Amino acid sequence: MTSFSRDSYKIQYPKSWRIDTSKTMGPELFVFSPLENQNDKFSENVNVIIQDLAGQNIDLKKYKQITEGQLTNMATDGKIVESSIVKGNKGDYYKIIYSRTQGNFRLKITSLCYIKNDKAYLVTFTSEFDKYDQYNKIGQEILNSFSLTK
Repeated sequence: MTSFSRDSYKIQYPKSWRIDTSKTMGPELFVFSPLENQNDKFSENVNVIIQDLAGQNIDLKKYKQITEGQLTNMATDGKIVESSIVKGNKGDYYKIIYSRTQGNFRLKITSLCYIKNDKAYLVTFTSEFDKYDQYNKIGQEILNSFSLTK
């Protein structure tokens, strides 16, 4: 595994995965799996988004409510598998696993949200629905490697 650090967080990912910190697609960071072959059109990935929550009085419970509402109302074919607040050894966090359709792809997604210093740190693993089990182990390792440094 290779490590990547920013001011406020660090994360580890496989050496064979490609990192993108350009923010051209929005997130602070993307880490993409290699394509399996020329027919593979989707790179499984992990991304990090940092949201400024200053002045909004949002805790994990409120973040959970907002996220569930957004998924129900906005995601095409959105289906929540799990949504819970977890007491972890790195602090409490919100975890959601859901599926949705995005363009031509049926996706399965696991997101972890940490809230610290009026910021939400959202770390998300996204996979094609049919390949989730194949990529889930490495996806979870990357998600679990995430830690806040400030």
